[in-house]
Order: sequence, then C-alpha cells, then structure tokens
Amino acid sequence: MLKAIVFTVCLTVALGWFAYQLWGRIGLLRAAAGPLPLDHLGERLKAVLVIAFGQKKFIRPAAARQREALAGWAHFLIFWAFVVLLIQIVTLFSRAYVPDFNLPLLAPTDVLGQGYAFVRDVIEATVTGVVVVLLARWGITHPRRLMGFAPAEVRVRAQRHWEAYLVLVFIGLIMLGGLVYDGSRLITHAGDPAWAGALAWSPVSTLIGRGLLAGGPNVPPSAGSVAWWTHNLVVLAFLNFLPIAKHFHVITSLPNVFFRNLAPAGALAKQDLDTATRFGTSRIDQFTRKQFLDMFSCTECGRCSSNCPATATKKPLAPRQLILDLRNYAYAHQTEMIDKRLRHPVSADDTPPEVGENIVGPVIEDEVLWSCNVCGACEEACPVMIGFVDKVVDMRRHLVQEEARFPAELIPMFRGMETQANPWGLDARLRFDWALGQSIPTVADKPDAEYLYFVGCASSFDERNKKTTQAFTRILQAAGVDFACLGSEETCNGETARRLGNEYLYQKMTTALIDTFARHRVKKILVNCPHCFNTLQNEYPQFGGHYEVVHAAAFVDQLVRQNRLRLAPGDHTRTVYHDSCYYGRFNDIYDEPRDLLRRSGAGVVEVNRNKHFGTCCGAGGGRMWLEERSDQRVNLLRTEQLLESQPEVVAVSCPFCMIMLADGISAKNVDDTVRALDVMEIVDRARQR
Repeated sequence: MLKAIVFTVCLTVALGWFAYQLWGRIGLLRAAAGPLPLDHLGERLKAVLVIAFGQKKFIRPAAARQREALAGWAHFLIFWAFVVLLIQIVTLFSRAYVPDFNLPLLAPTDVLGQGYAFVRDVIEATVTGVVVVLLARWGITHPRRLMGFAPAEVRVRAQRHWEAYLVLVFIGLIMLGGLVYDGSRLITHAGDPAWAGALAWSPVSTLIGRGLLAGGPNVPPSAGSVAWWTHNLVVLAFLNFLPIAKHFHVITSLPNVFFRNLAPAGALAKQDLDTATRFGTSRIDQFTRKQFLDMFSCTECGRCSSNCPATATKKPLAPRQLILDLRNYAYAHQTEMIDKRLRHPVSADDTPPEVGENIVGPVIEDEVLWSCNVCGACEEACPVMIGFVDKVVDMRRHLVQEEARFPAELIPMFRGMETQANPWGLDARLRFDWALGQSIPTVADKPDAEYLYFVGCASSFDERNKKTTQAFTRILQAAGVDFACLGSEETCNGETARRLGNEYLYQKMTTALIDTFARHRVKKILVNCPHCFNTLQNEYPQFGGHYEVVHAAAFVDQLVRQNRLRLAPGDHTRTVYHDSCYYGRFNDIYDEPRDLLRRSGAGVVEVNRNKHFGTCCGAGGGRMWLEERSDQRVNLLRTEQLLESQPEVVAVSCPFCMIMLADGISAKNVDDTVRALDVMEIVDRARQR
C-alpha cells in the first residue's frame, strides 16, 4: 500500500509538471502565425511512416555518409527500443498497484508474452551497449559533428554537453533497470515449471538474475525493488526533461514530419505584396507555426552543419546554431508571446503589439544570412524535416525590402536586373548576340514552334557559357527539333533576386516574363540551366505561369533513345559529374546527365559527395554576386572534392557551376590537365565524331 501511495504521488507530480511545461510550449506554438497545413493527408501519413517510424534519413545508405552510419543505426535502435518498451513502461507502472499485472496475452507464461520478452531482452541489452558506445563518442572520440563547427556553435555545445551525458545515462538506467527487474522476477520463479519458457526466452535477464542469486537468496528481490523504482523514476524524470532540452524532438518530430512543406523542394513561398503589412521576417512572433515546430524539433545532431558549404568554409553560418538561436530566443520570450497573442489579443483592425526585439542583427547576424547558398544541403540531411531555407530567405526579405541593408556588391546586380533585365547589367540588346553567325530561329520567325528554348542570362551573356548554348542549339538542329528562342525579347526570370530577398523585384520580372510567354502562346519550354528550370517549373505556377518545362539532359537523352540523335563512342575520358543543387536536391535529377555522358563515351567516375549529398559550387542563393575571402571560397572546396577522383573532365549542367568550377580549376593550377565542360558540349562532340 505504501509503495502505491508513494508512487502515485511521484506520478501525479511528474505528470502534472510535464503537462504544465508542455502546455507552455503548445501555447507558444498557438501564438505563432498562420495555421498548420492539413492537405494531402495520405502523403503526410506516408511520410510519418517512412521518415519518422522508418528512420529513413538516419539509415539510408550513402558512401558520403558512412561516417554517420554508426550514429544513425544507434538512433534507429534507441527509437524502436522505446517504441517496443512502451509496453514495459506501462507494465512496470501498473505493478505499483497490481504486483503481477500483465497486459492481455503478454504474461511470462503466455507464448506471445515469451516472444515479447525475448525481443525486449535483446533490445534492452543492445541499447545498453549502444549507450556505452555513444558515451565513448561524446567523452573520448569527440566527433566534430557533435562538438560544433562555427565558433559560436562550439561554445554553445561545450556548455550543453552535460545534457547529452544526462540523457544517455537516463537511457542506460532505463534499460538496465528493466533487465535487473525482469531478472529478479524470473529467478524467483525458476523452480516453477510454468516459468521454464519465460526463463528460456529471456536469456539476458535470466543471466542477470542468476548473477544476483549468487549474492544470496534475498538479493534478487531487493535488487528488483531498486531496479523498479530506478526504472520508473528515471522514466518520469526523462519525461519532464524533454520540454526543456533538445529531446523535446521525441514529442515534436513526428508532427513536424507530418506537417512538412509539401510544395516542390525548390519553390520558395509567394509573398502577397499587394496586401502585406510587412515584407519580411524580423521578429520572433512573425515566424509561422510550422517554423516554430521546426525550432522545437531540432535534435542538435549536427547533420545540417556538417553538410553546409558555408559552415565548411568557415563562414559564420551554421544551420544548427541558426535554429537553436531562434529556438532559445523563442523560449526566452514564451510568456511575453503567449500574453500578447493569446491572453490579451487585439481586434483585427489593430496592430498587434510586438514581441521582443528585431532579431535580425542582434540575434541572427546579417552575415549569417548572407553566407547561405540556399542549396538545401542542410534540409536534405535533416532527419526530422526541418526547413532552413525559408527562414533565411524570410529574414533576407526583411533586410532587403524593409531595411535596404544588404552587401554593397548587390547594388549593381539589382540595378542591372531592374534596368537591363539581367544581373550582369549588360545592354539587353546584346542578349541574342550568342547566336550571331548561326541560323537560330526566333519566335518572330517561327511563332508556332513546338518548343521555346529559354536560354537564361548566364548562357546569353557569359562568354564561356555561350559555347554551351551554341552546342545545345546544334544538337537541337541536328535532331530536327522544332524550336525557337525569344531573342532580344527574353528577360531574366528573377530567380536570383528572389533568393536574395528581393521579392518585389522578382515578382515584377516574373509578371513581365509571363506576359511575354502569353503573348507568344508558349506551352513547352526547354532549358539548360537548373536555376531557370526550377523557377519556371516550380515557382511560376504561383503566378499563373503553367508550362511543360523540360531540362536539356532529359530531352537530349530522349532524342538519343528515339534514334533522332546518334552519338559515336568516345575515348572513355575520365569524367566526374558535378550535381547542380537545383537539378539534384531540389528536383531529383541525377541519372539523365550521367546516362548521357556514358552514351557519349565518357568514363564516368564518382566522388563521395555526390547526388543528394553533393556540395554546392558556391554560386547559389545569390552568392554568385558576393565576394568571398580566399580562405572561404566554396568553389575551391567543391573543386578539391571533385579533383579527388583524378578526372580529366569535370562535367556540369549549370552555367553558374561552369563559372565557379572553371575558376576553381584555374585557381588550383590544374587547368592544363583538367577541363570543365557542360554535358551538352560533351554530347555535341560525340555527335560530331
């Protein structure tokens, strides 16, 4: 009776305090802006099963992630251990009131109960071993991913290592408590024939029970009682630790996966400039509920930062720290936000009171935001589907559109887009000069052409990329493709402006280009630029621009398969393909360029960081136009990675990648042995052989 009373007090206090803490976090979420999405329920439930319960992002095979395989499988085991051991927790809690309580069909003398006992036994023993390994990782081997990358991250992590140790000790005590408790019960029933199966199917617990018995007949019951209290009190302590620590993700990660953004990965959210009262995010209460759920769900595993090119090149951005800084600020202003948004709401006509300070600058430094390549590597690596890019761009929008505070290098770029419809600021009348001397039809010549070839700014104005444009048009002509170009009517699609936070300029350029497409009744568009492809395919529909957008590699690969284009085998030049972020991570285009290279006779080799885990060339997110210190250049980092494969050719499918990697090859003084070529140039050479 005393045991039940004491445990009831412990249980009531623990659950009451947990409910109080959780209600505060729920209040913070409720006070945030906007609803949580509930569309496409089937797709959302599938994601929960595959990503959350299946732990897809922890255990997927990838050569570039082999150093994370141990931690991934360890997390997989611990996650499923707690799923399986929920039965054990319910059982042990209930035995405070019914000493021999068992859930139906799960008694130690039942066949099903013995099967569960075996699984439980193995899991508890395995996870205990995993805990020892993880304690060694934290205390001895010190993986950089856990310790931190950016200086601020290292400092914060050093202050919070105790949390990791405490949680691992909690988990270890829960596992050991279960084993010792079960072992003590099993050994006290060792003489009962009905329990013979239970002893046989619980090998680890039975072994522990026999070890306890060696200390005397009274040791197992005493040890079992201690183990029961230890197990249950640690579970309650762990439960109350969740809302104040990184392990809050135990509660929030499943809903975070469920409510994940289902828009195309490369599409940024449209900003309603006509009715907006603000034009960016600068205060904590302006983040959406999904963005708050992201903050709650960070596991602090460091996978985002370990894959970030900005972090790798020692810039001030570390995605993990960005999320943690926002989360910690939100927690610090939880009471204020709940009070101003929920307890004392204002009418719809009044301006709601502001919460906290302008965080862009004091909390999230400007340089942190401008360091981002918007490449999505962090989001690809995150196991709980946290969005980073949307937060960075929302805060950039504040800097550009509300503060007019941005790097000076962007001034001529924005001006060039406004006045000449290209970021180089070159005379718009020169846009079609790449076609001089060639018979390239324009929509004025062929108004009924099946395809519009949208060239893009870099492929129109950059001298190196003009060669790629010319090679692609030769391929189209050789295959008899019915196409035309806009010529001097073509304008920039505005992609770079949007990612730099200049949503107003982007929408202005988008509207103008959609009008041009409508005037020429454009339905099908060919592109050889992943930035153009992503924008036209995934973002223009936000403004009514619906087209069939086809990227060059897929289109030419189809031409080859249809025997409309014949390629002669080459000399198997050792070729490494660099995956563009906007073809790869954002649009899952990996195979067609490689297939084309092989069909052209190239000897394709791979590097560790390829496909989903490929590193950005350094031009994405508007970084093309921003200066970098020589020791912080992302293009040099990527070039070094590619050169590890000892290639003769670095193949690309992006004009920005061409500029950055050709520069990297030159900077590494290997341009006499290694060339950067576009896939279309390689195909064109194979066609001419």
